[in-house]
Amino acid sequence: MTTELHEQIATATNGTALEGMTVLEDGGGIAASYAGKLLADLGADVIKLEPPGGDSVRRKPPFAADTPGRERSGLHLFLDTNKRSLTLDVESATGRRIYRQIAKHCGTVITSRPIAEQRRLGLTWDDLAVDSPELNQVSITVFGIDTQREGWQSESLIASLASGISYRIGDPDRAPLGLPYDAPQFQGGIHAAIAALLARRATREDGVGQHAWLSIVDIISNVMAGAGVAAFVFTGQSRGRAGTHMNAFYPWQVTPVKDGYYEVITMVDRQWNRFMELLGDPEWQYDERLKNRWLAFQHVEELDAYWHPWMKERTKAELMQIFGENHISFQPVHTIGEVAESEHLEAREFWSEIEHPSFEEPVRLPGAPYKLSESPWAIRRRPPLLGEHSAEVLSEVGVVGLKLARLRRSGVI
Repeated sequence: MTTELHEQIATATNGTALEGMTVLEDGGGIAASYAGKLLADLGADVIKLEPPGGDSVRRKPPFAADTPGRERSGLHLFLDTNKRSLTLDVESATGRRIYRQIAKHCGTVITSRPIAEQRRLGLTWDDLAVDSPELNQVSITVFGIDTQREGWQSESLIASLASGISYRIGDPDRAPLGLPYDAPQFQGGIHAAIAALLARRATREDGVGQHAWLSIVDIISNVMAGAGVAAFVFTGQSRGRAGTHMNAFYPWQVTPVKDGYYEVITMVDRQWNRFMELLGDPEWQYDERLKNRWLAFQHVEELDAYWHPWMKERTKAELMQIFGENHISFQPVHTIGEVAESEHLEAREFWSEIEHPSFEEPVRLPGAPYKLSESPWAIRRRPPLLGEHSAEVLSEVGVVGLKLARLRRSGVI
């Protein structure tokens, strides 16, 4: 173990929430990697199994200084902090045998490996449970298992389209949009981490392992498109894309301002009245079309013309101060750069820095999305180099010395 890593571990907070939990993360991609990250950040020992060429997240941009490299992907640096990396070729019989040993050693497997591939390789939960009846496996799929779409290969865009949420995203005069930034995959990772914890708790009580499998399409349909599904079930309504204006009470929209955009919502009448006071109690507020603000959205172009010019004359900072002083809960639309420099996130100590051998300067990464008082989130390991911990992990299942050397020569690790 390097001096650098000793120092990182020594400065980490003691008493982590998931200390004693060991997880094999398999299959690659964002969903499995994020599930592993959520557990690793709370103290679980997460072993990231990668093919000899590395997980696909290592090849995804953005890259530091726009220089590609399997240790330089920002996505990899974010997703793989606190993990150990093991390379293993499971296409070989030896690799599959070692996989089963490590799975038994870990007790929990989170995999995004397609179910057909798991069956071909003999790495399904049914296969692994023969060696270890208390083993828990979480399978991340897009469409689920034992359905007519079980074998369909897809990523975030298809999950957005299949879930129905894309029907409600974008300009009504243009094609639907998918959820940005691989949000469906990250949602899959969140739910996979939860499933792993629930299965582990059940196993600790009854000693029996189980297989949990989830469908990303189902997650997006139920969690992120829930309002649309509920409206259809209970009222028969199916609202489509509304663009920058919601087809509900008026105004509920994203409005252009001097240096960007602002979200304006006035469902509460007193906030609308205070907004009118700010505008000098204009005569147009008595327009007949504004008497029922639940129907006024039908006249957005004419009504917007009354007050949009006032918004366009002011910056986001100016409006933030004005609305704050008048207790009006309008919200500026932040750019990614503004988020990165946010005083709010700085006050939360959201950002973390790590030392990494591929970079001369410390790398700044997003930190914890939550705060735990007694068992805090902490960085204990920098993102691993590809295969950095192969020998260490294999030694834990009895593969040492000449056995390890043979595996290296044969390309299994």
